[in-house]
Amino acid sequence: MNPSSVTRLRPRSSSLRLDLGLRRLLPEWKALLSPRYLKEDVLAGLTVACIAIPLSLAIALASGVPPEVGLVTAIIAGIVCALFGGTPLSVSGPAAAMAVLIASAVQQHGLGGLLVIGLVVGLLQVLTGVLGLGRLIRFVPVPVVAGFTAGIGAIILIGQLPRALGLPPPEQSHVLDVLSHVGRLLHAARPVPLALTLLTLAIVLGLPRVLPRLPAPLIAVIVPTVLCVALKLDVPALGELPRSLPPPRLPALPGSGWDALLGTALIVYALASLETLLSSGAVDKLARGKRHDPDQELVGQGLGNMAVSLFGGIPVTGVIARSALNVQAGARTRRSAIFHALVLLAAVFLFAPVMGRIPIAALAGVLLSVALRMLHPRELIALWKLSRPEAAVYAVTFVAIVLVDLIVGVQAGLVAALAISAVRMGGTRASVLRLESHGPHRFLLGGPISFLSSAKLERLGSEARELDTSRGVIIDLSGVTAMDASGAEMFLGLVEGLRERGARVALLGSRSEVRELLLRQRGGQELLPLLVVTESDAALLLEGAVPVSSHERLVHGVERFRQEQRERYEPLFNRLADGQKPHTLFITCADSRINPNLITSTEPGELFVVRNIGNLIPRASSPMAAAVGSALEYAVGVLGVTEVVVCGHSGCGAMRVLLGGDVPNELRGVRRWLEEARALLGTLPVDCSPEEAARHNALMQLDNALSYPVLRQKVEAGEVRLHAWFYDVGSAELLEWDAHSGAYGPLGRGARPEPGAAHLPGGTPGIHPLPDDSGPY
Repeated sequence: MNPSSVTRLRPRSSSLRLDLGLRRLLPEWKALLSPRYLKEDVLAGLTVACIAIPLSLAIALASGVPPEVGLVTAIIAGIVCALFGGTPLSVSGPAAAMAVLIASAVQQHGLGGLLVIGLVVGLLQVLTGVLGLGRLIRFVPVPVVAGFTAGIGAIILIGQLPRALGLPPPEQSHVLDVLSHVGRLLHAARPVPLALTLLTLAIVLGLPRVLPRLPAPLIAVIVPTVLCVALKLDVPALGELPRSLPPPRLPALPGSGWDALLGTALIVYALASLETLLSSGAVDKLARGKRHDPDQELVGQGLGNMAVSLFGGIPVTGVIARSALNVQAGARTRRSAIFHALVLLAAVFLFAPVMGRIPIAALAGVLLSVALRMLHPRELIALWKLSRPEAAVYAVTFVAIVLVDLIVGVQAGLVAALAISAVRMGGTRASVLRLESHGPHRFLLGGPISFLSSAKLERLGSEARELDTSRGVIIDLSGVTAMDASGAEMFLGLVEGLRERGARVALLGSRSEVRELLLRQRGGQELLPLLVVTESDAALLLEGAVPVSSHERLVHGVERFRQEQRERYEPLFNRLADGQKPHTLFITCADSRINPNLITSTEPGELFVVRNIGNLIPRASSPMAAAVGSALEYAVGVLGVTEVVVCGHSGCGAMRVLLGGDVPNELRGVRRWLEEARALLGTLPVDCSPEEAARHNALMQLDNALSYPVLRQKVEAGEVRLHAWFYDVGSAELLEWDAHSGAYGPLGRGARPEPGAAHLPGGTPGIHPLPDDSGPY
């Protein structure tokens, strides 16, 4: 990484939030006291609470903590994170994606250790937000995140099987132990818990399809609970729940095992922060116009996690499902999340006895529905179609999480992703283009050049030692996308080896960042005279060596096209094989210095180009009209172009001849062209320079173009616009005629053409204007 990159990543003092963002939050807090949007926020908060109650209980169950802990966590996080967070419409609380990791932490460190982990996580999140490093949390490969989520879903699904079947819990929670336990006791499965689980699952998954406005998870636990009470079914239930919040207190610090505890805390911190920012990004897409502040969001999450730990809760994140529901329910401010927490608090005080009778099997059904959504096989299928290496990273992460453990799974996924990136970084293309027996040798380099490119550069060096260096060497760097210090050092060695053998070397077309890196290397300044931009510069640099033949130059260009462009444009070429649909008819001079696609940055199929000496358009009645006129009528009448551009240029030889230049007698075709061209152009202004003539000519040719009925009809109907351009070859600047000012101005930075029919200004010699109300061109 170069020093400038380090500077960009280093947080600036102005981005520090030593006040925890309070100055930015105070105006929003004041707005919370306003009655504006109060109704919308209350209804949204109530809607989210109806979903949060069963989910909080179920996630606590999956996390290996008492069910009331889930409610306490949702209440405290819902208030604190809403007040201090950077995503106003986000809802925070216990998350299914963290349940397995939290359950593992409880098994290893106990509930007291989990509370310490929560404090550490909160402190790290606050520190990350204060230092302005929130955006760096996202530097985790998408396949790793997707594989992690799916792996958690699989573990939750398998972990709920004993509860769904009414079996006793297994001694170990590992997936293989659970499956073995279920297999041994499957004969003892109880049909009532299984029926309740399936009923809950059916309601959660099916009700939204029929009645999408109803809170499916809440109804899915109410129905089995009512059935159990009414039919007096003997199934395990949640049991007695406290009707108040526990008092806040600091967790007891463990006397040993800090290494393992801090390691777990780091994993929880990374995954909780990532899950939160992913949720915030999803909220941004739903609530258009509201962008989240990742640093402030982490400050809010950190304060929330510390507060939750003081009340005996589990680590929290911003939750995508609840946040999305909050937005869809009409929430307008951060009050909605606070109202959701207050509704949960009221439920604890008022309905704790009722919630205590919820059957465990019903919550297992809720967790199964969450797990099925987390598995999401379509994501793997999409990755497989998009990039099989990325799908492999997903699979490695998923399998390692399910069969080993979470930490190993994440590590395996990251290693796989880094390995794939390393392989791609080593995808250097290096070859010697062997053409004719004369002319400079050409080395073609492409892709990244890094420490992984050593084998290919060594092979290239071996080939170079067999070449006749007196012919000179052009090393084409235009395809090199990146270079690291090791790659630069190996490349310098290649160049030095060639120069020691007396070769003249030209380094062609390197990108600015590659060039800067080469020049900063030890001895790199010696390359400065060798760096050239164009083929012409390379030919001048190698003057004295064997010159490049024209045919060799063409073949080299074709080879570069095959290596660098053909694959990139393959989908476009496939579409163009079925026909063309250009948007612009571009009429310009045959001069080799004008490249229409280059100066307009257009791709194949966009421009319908007509070229001739002097960019002339004979009038429809002229004997010369057939060639250009047929192209014009085809472009406008058949292809349906919407823009017509006539582009003249500076230093035009045709204009110099028209102003009185001599034409040798043997060039009969040019002499005939000259006679007819002077008749087409008419009388030029007195003492007109070639540049003025070229600008005047572009306008005159547009006037001639309007003599074709198909074009004039479309111009008058506003379907086609006309443009007169002038290209200054020396400055590579394009100018456009502005009918309002009656002058040429810089294209894109001066007067722009407006939609509508085009007209040429009256008073210009030889031009027949359209009506004044037809608009500029």
